[in-house]
Amino acid sequence: MSQFGSEGEDIIGRWSEEKLELLTKYLKAYSDIMNKQKQKWLKAYYYIDAFAGSVQPKAKDEERYVDGSPLRALRTQPGFDGYWFIDVSQQRIERLERLREEFNYNSIRIRQGDCNEILRNEVIPQITRNSKQRAIVFLDPYGLQVEWETVKALANTRTFDIFVNFSLMGVTRLLRRDSPPERTVREQLNKVMGNTDWIDQIYQPPTYSQLNLFEEQQPSLSRDTLGTEWLASLYTEHLRELFPYVSRPVIMTNSTNAAIYALCLASHNQTAVKITNDIFKRYEKLGS
Repeated sequence: MSQFGSEGEDIIGRWSEEKLELLTKYLKAYSDIMNKQKQKWLKAYYYIDAFAGSVQPKAKDEERYVDGSPLRALRTQPGFDGYWFIDVSQQRIERLERLREEFNYNSIRIRQGDCNEILRNEVIPQITRNSKQRAIVFLDPYGLQVEWETVKALANTRTFDIFVNFSLMGVTRLLRRDSPPERTVREQLNKVMGNTDWIDQIYQPPTYSQLNLFEEQQPSLSRDTLGTEWLASLYTEHLRELFPYVSRPVIMTNSTNAAIYALCLASHNQTAVKITNDIFKRYEKLGS
C-alpha cells in the first residue's frame, strides 16, 4: 500500500529504490539489444508501465526524491520509440501529464483506468507479431491487481516481455492459518495466479518425511511452513506455462526483512532472461 507525503507524493522504502535500480539496468540492456535489431528487421519497440505511479516519489524518512519508473524509462538511451503510462489514480495521471513538457519529442500515451482492460483492449491489439514491433511491460501493482488473463494475453502475442513484481505479501495475507480460504478468496487468487490447486496441498494435515533413520525429520509443506521463496517459485512456474523463458525470482524485502514482492522477467527470448539473471545475481551479491 502506498504512503503519501504532505504534497500527495508517494513515499517509498529502500526496497522500492532497489527494484527501480534493477528495472533501470534491464531497460538499458533491453534497449541496446532492440536498437540493434532496428537495423535488421524491427520496426519499433516500446515501454509500457501498467502502474506508472509517481514520477518522483519521496524516499522514506529522508528529504530526497527518487526518479520513478516513468522517468527512468524516458531517460534510457537509446530511447524507446514510444511510451504508455497507465494508472488508475487521477492525481498520478496529472503528474504524468507534466512529462509531456519535458519530453515533448517522445511519443507518450497516458491512460487512466484499469490496466487489465487497457492492456487487453488497447495496447495488445496494436503490437502484434506481424507488425514487427516489440515491447517491455512493467507490471508493478500496488497489490493483487494484475489478472492472469492479462498475463496470458500478453504471452500469446509473442511480442511482449514482462518485468513483473508479484505481491507475495498480498497472497499470504489472504491465507488464514486456522482454516482453508473461502470460495471468494480462492476465486481472487485464481484470478491472479491462474491456478489454486496448490491451496489444497498447504492445508493438508502436517506429515513428516524421513530420508533415513539418521537424518532429522522434515515437515511437509503446510500453511505454517509456507515460505515466500516457495510461493515465488510457484508463481514463476506458472509463468513458464505461458512464456518459454522465465528468470529466477529475486525476493524484495522491507525494512524489517519481511518478504513482500518477488521480481522476475518472463520473455520469449532466452538472452533476455540470461541478462536478467546476471543483473539479479549481482544485486544479491551486493546485499550479502
